[in-house]
Amino acid sequence: MTTQKRTPPLQWRGVSRLPGLEGRIPKSDRGAVVLATLGSLGDLYPVLSVARALEGFGVEVRLALSPDDCDMARRWGLLATPVGPSEAEGLELAGMTRDELAADVLRDPGRLLNRTLIPLLPDITRQMDELCVGAACVAGTAFALGAPLAAERADLPFVPLVLQPMLTFSADDPPVARGFGLTIKDPQSDLARRWNRGQIALARTVLRLRHQRPLNRARAALDLPQSTATPLMDPAPNIPFRLGLWSRHFSPLPRDRREGWHLTGFPPAPNGDLSREVQDWIDAGPAPLVVTLGSIAQNIAGPNFWDEAVRLARGMGLRAVLLHGEATVPTGPDILALPYAAHGPLFPQAAAILHHGGIGTTAEAIRSGRPQLVLPVGGDQPDNAARLVRLGLAATVPAKSFRADKAIVPLRALLDRFDYAKAADLGTGIRIEDGARQAALHLAGLVNR
Repeated sequence: MTTQKRTPPLQWRGVSRLPGLEGRIPKSDRGAVVLATLGSLGDLYPVLSVARALEGFGVEVRLALSPDDCDMARRWGLLATPVGPSEAEGLELAGMTRDELAADVLRDPGRLLNRTLIPLLPDITRQMDELCVGAACVAGTAFALGAPLAAERADLPFVPLVLQPMLTFSADDPPVARGFGLTIKDPQSDLARRWNRGQIALARTVLRLRHQRPLNRARAALDLPQSTATPLMDPAPNIPFRLGLWSRHFSPLPRDRREGWHLTGFPPAPNGDLSREVQDWIDAGPAPLVVTLGSIAQNIAGPNFWDEAVRLARGMGLRAVLLHGEATVPTGPDILALPYAAHGPLFPQAAAILHHGGIGTTAEAIRSGRPQLVLPVGGDQPDNAARLVRLGLAATVPAKSFRADKAIVPLRALLDRFDYAKAADLGTGIRIEDGARQAALHLAGLVNR
């Protein structure tokens, strides 16, 4: 469904709406780390894990999050300062429903950046200014665009927290993503790598042409000089290093990476237990097919997705656990429908996991050691899916063409050849990593310096 463009009636003025402890900024003589993120739970959870690890080292953390994400931080025992509009205000500003916004971001985030997020950056950045007073550095994920601007205004180093391997933009290991369709996926010659470098340079040019003008308008409003850097790829002038928050077992850093990359491993997922009722249902029959589309994509993988997922499970002779969020899903004695369940204790009990390929779900699925059927919708998901296939952990089918009668063939073939011992070893290797602790050590080094 498309939405007719209109002038949003809401004029957001950057007013903090969560008074109390969340808005107070503790002071420290040692300096502090400012952490920011914007996106799905797959963006939020790693940052909260790093925040906890920093606090464990005695480093002061100042979280800058959307008002809705501040509630999640509180559940983790963390204080956060709200910056930017709430989800409801953001949807009204964009003139979209939640599902329309999710589909737009996964299909092409550039339009939303220029139309909604970048115009808000002056107010968002000013809200972060006080957080930067007395801080040692700022760190943030890709779509937290106010974080590098706040770091630049405060003359602080900015550390990109990179969640996905595709964002290394390697010619040796090019992204499987929109805009990179002409790259050679396994270059075996210098000529092939030169071709890929040219394609990546072209992608940089497109990003620059698309976003540089609105970003420079935001920079001018913040009294920052005009910039010719590539948006999203070069977010700040003072970057001491980049932290890749994924495991080398999933994707090692490519040989042609730029200087200053540190790979930390996946940060630990949030703790959680299954209720007695859920565990009893799982124990009462054979291992189920677990189905999830993450925190934002439950309604955008096609109108019949959940029905087809149940048909797939039944065609395989399996029961189904559907983690459906707010989506409407089928019911039946062989179906356990849950808005959400902790992935850590659930995934290892699955016969297979059907998911969208988001980086957070991908990490949990690898930890579980179970076979995966990945239905990427957009964004980084096709790239994550390709890496899982390369490891022998998954089969993949585009979400837009998902049908049970077609998906059953690659899923059965995967189960027939799946190396459970190898997958278990890989999952163990990832579980013993503590990406949050490693990331915190690097950031604490800037504080101590």
